[in-house]
Amino acid sequence: MHRWLITLALSVYLISIIGAACAPVPPREAPITRQTQRAEGDAQTQRSPHALPTPIIGFAINLHHTDRVDIFLRAIDRLVALGCNSIEVLTPAFQENGASSEIRIDVRPGRSPSRQQLVAVLDYAHEKGLTVKLMPTVLLANPRGNEWRGKIQPERWEPWWRSYREVMDYFIGVAIETHVDVFSVGSELLSTEKQSDQWEPLIDHVRSRFNGKLSYSTNWDHYQTPTFWRKLDLIGINGYWNLTTLGADGQADDEQLAARWTQIRDQVLGFSRAMGRPVLLTEIGYPSLSWGLKDPWNYVGSGATPDAEPQRRGYRAFLAAWDDLLRLSPQPEQLAGVFFFKWDPYYNGGPDDTGYGVLGKPALPVLEQWMKSRKGR
Repeated sequence: MHRWLITLALSVYLISIIGAACAPVPPREAPITRQTQRAEGDAQTQRSPHALPTPIIGFAINLHHTDRVDIFLRAIDRLVALGCNSIEVLTPAFQENGASSEIRIDVRPGRSPSRQQLVAVLDYAHEKGLTVKLMPTVLLANPRGNEWRGKIQPERWEPWWRSYREVMDYFIGVAIETHVDVFSVGSELLSTEKQSDQWEPLIDHVRSRFNGKLSYSTNWDHYQTPTFWRKLDLIGINGYWNLTTLGADGQADDEQLAARWTQIRDQVLGFSRAMGRPVLLTEIGYPSLSWGLKDPWNYVGSGATPDAEPQRRGYRAFLAAWDDLLRLSPQPEQLAGVFFFKWDPYYNGGPDDTGYGVLGKPALPVLEQWMKSRKGR
């Protein structure tokens, strides 16, 4: 009997060991990484963006050509050395043409950057002490004739807005992950700007997720059209006003150019006061073409002779008119700052470049000297 009890006890013990070995193992917690913490931040613990400098002074940079992210990182180093306190990163999504109702992120060199590439650039800008504005833009992959994003007319607006909101959600996620300071809900979508019934719910949705400043960027000749400015923190204007009616054969003097910018300034600041929102000049620039002062929005220089002088004179006129509001002293509520358009890391500029980039052109020393003077360097 005693031997039988011992045998029974050993059997029970062995069964318990085997059962424990076969029991399912509880899953291990995923390691908490920087990426995990950022994702959690979207829901509850999103870190507040940096306080905006007064005023914002920086360059816009197009993040399209992404086969070499290191070029963009070196560009950020140069902007910091120049004296910028901010950067505006433009990054695209694409629809096929002006009638399309679907917008997509097209990740490949020359189109949309990958999320990882975009995050790397935004993070690096913050690491270098810059405040960051993220401005997604819609581009047309195969425009018909003279179509561009300002003229889109989808065959059906409802799916277009649904697609646009999905794209915005993607970029909001990036903005939250990288603690972007200013997020633009759109840029130059002129044909949509009267659709407040779509814009206002979209802005509310973005604000429910993102706790930085919100803006929208419209054109210099269209900023009185949107009725949703009071839903935003900043009135964004891409400023390609003509400074003269004279073409390549005529030339206004410097005083006339500065006077024209002063006239524009008075109009813009008056609108800012009426709306109760400060203006952020989201693009100020000139192509290196003979008509750069007459039609600064026209960068199509195919077959045209490069001419960097209009670019230099345009920047001089702008700085002459706005200098007192772009100093480091406290700013009036009507002006948030300016982004010059653009810093082009893929081209070194020089006499053969017809674009907006300032590298290797006489406009760059004008900006360098002004940046030094405003910081007392």
